Order: sequence, then structure tokens, then C-alpha cells
Amino acid sequence: MSAVVFGGKRAVNFKSVKYCRPRQKLKAEQNIMMNIIIWLLTAVLYSPVFYILYKSKWESVDYTHAYFTLPISLLIVFFKLRSRINTNEKARINTNLEQKDTNEKARISTNSKARIDTNEKARIDTNLTRIYTNGGVFLVIISLLLFILGWRNDYLFIQTFSLIPLLLGMTCYLYGFKVTRLLLFPILYLLLLVPPPLGMLDGITLPMRYGSSVASAMILKALHYPVTREGLLLTIGGHELYMGAPCSGFRSLITMFSLGLVYVYFIQGRLLKNLILIFSIIPLALVGNLIRIITLCLITYYYGEKVGQGFFHNFSGIIVFMVMILGLIFLENKIEGKRIKEKE
Repeated sequence: MSAVVFGGKRAVNFKSVKYCRPRQKLKAEQNIMMNIIIWLLTAVLYSPVFYILYKSKWESVDYTHAYFTLPISLLIVFFKLRSRINTNEKARINTNLEQKDTNEKARISTNSKARIDTNEKARIDTNLTRIYTNGGVFLVIISLLLFILGWRNDYLFIQTFSLIPLLLGMTCYLYGFKVTRLLLFPILYLLLLVPPPLGMLDGITLPMRYGSSVASAMILKALHYPVTREGLLLTIGGHELYMGAPCSGFRSLITMFSLGLVYVYFIQGRLLKNLILIFSIIPLALVGNLIRIITLCLITYYYGEKVGQGFFHNFSGIIVFMVMILGLIFLENKIEGKRIKEKE
């Protein structure tokens, strides 16, 4: 844009103005197109991994909750970005309404000290942007190396895990720290997609199965039911119930944990309250699974194996869900009630 001076005042040459906005618009469109290409390439890169996960891997490790993890994460991203766009639009309107007052204040406060403060702030922002950009590039490089390592060794765990730092690095590099912090939860939530190694899974579920069988037998004996236990086998009233992998409670635990995290995230409570609710998810899910096993034993005792191991066995997971949700609601109400009493 050029300007001509008349009597000490600058007059804008509007012949050159008409080229500025299209040039800026073209640059913005190029940036959008580049971002779309980058994300499409990322989707293409990880599409074979998700194909294997959706086809067989999650079912083989009893990790079926992962089917809804990605849609929930994308939904949270959509809501957060829409909220940010609406907030920016409101801020822009308020800025336009108060532009005259702002210009007047800026004109009054324009002095050497203000200019120094502005330059110092700009320098700090530039340094922070450089740090975030370099950090994003570093995470992307590490993620791609992890992906190649997992691909060369046919290790799906490493390939899937590499997606998390890759998303963090790309978001930080393309959009900056503020957007990365805004999307931190939905990105880290994708950790629930990563299937644990089979050896690790067996090391977790076997003690859980043993503990569930011991606790169930003790409670049923305390209620004077004729129950005996041999390892993972419960015998009640002549009926045998084997504590298989589904009875470990791992599936219900990880599923309830994933849903509980979303619940805690959306209530937007205080940090202490959120931590209490998050750490209460695991014992609530374990208690729910114990109630489920005892209920199955009692139904089998009174109505036979056909009823106990049939329809009710397949849909008894709702018990765990109800126990956890009701427990979280109860704890939240107790915490809020205590906080209100303290204020009074």
C-alpha cells in the first residue's frame, strides 16, 4: 500500500489497497488447504492400524470399549473448537464496539515506556512461539520414529501409541500452545485406544479374577449359602461357575473408566473434586463387578444355569454401569453439599 503526503497528512493510494485483501485471503486459503492435506496424510498413514484394531485386535484383548473412544474424542474436539470460535467472534464484536475508546486510550498512553513494554511482550511471545514450534517438530519426529519402529517389528502397541505424541506435536506446530492446551484432553483420551500387550493383560486380569472369586465366596458364605471355591471355580448348590476372563471385571473397569473420565471432564469441577471422582471410578467399577458376580451366583442357585448363564449373564454389565454412575453422582452431591456448608 502506498501513501502520498498532503500538508503533513498521509493520504492512502487506494489503487494498491484492492490487491491486499485478495492476497491475504489467498494466503489464508493456502494455509487451510495445507492443513487439510496434512491431516489427510495422517489419516492415510494410520488407516491400516485402525483397520487391524477395528477388525480383530480389540475383540481379542477384550478391549471393545475402544470402538466408541475415537468418536467421543472427535465430538469433544468439535464442541471445544466451536466454543472457541464463538468466543472469538464475541470478542471481535466487542472489540469493534469499543474501538474508538481503545484508540483514544492507545493515543494517550503512547510513550517510550509503553513502546518498550509492547516490544518486550512481542519478543517474549516470539520466543514462546519458537519454543512451541520446535517442541511440536520434536514430537512429530519422535512419533514417526516410533511408528516406523512398530511397523518394522509388527508391534501394534507402539504403532497405536505413536498417534498420541504425533497429534500433540502437529497441533502445537500448526495452531500453537493455546489450541493444544484446549484439545489436550481429547488427544490424551485416545490413549484408551491403545491395546495393552497380551502378556501385560494376563498379568492384570488373573489377579482380578482370583480376587473376585475369593470376595464372592466370602460374601455368599457370610449370607449362609452353600458355596465352595477351588481356585477360580465356584460351586453353589451343585452348580459350577468358572471365573473366566469376562468375570475379571477388566472390560467393565476400563469401559466405566473411559465413560467416567468424560463425565468428570464435562462437569468442569474444581481440581480436587475431579481427582476424587476420577480415583473413585476404579473402586466403584470393582464393586459393581462384584455385585454382578454375586447376582449371577444367586440367580444360578435359584433358577439354574440356563437362566443364570443365558440372557442375564450377557446383559448383567448394566449393573456395573449403574453402580458407577450412581456412585459418581452421590459423591459429587456430597462434595458440593460439603462445599456449600463451608461457605455458609
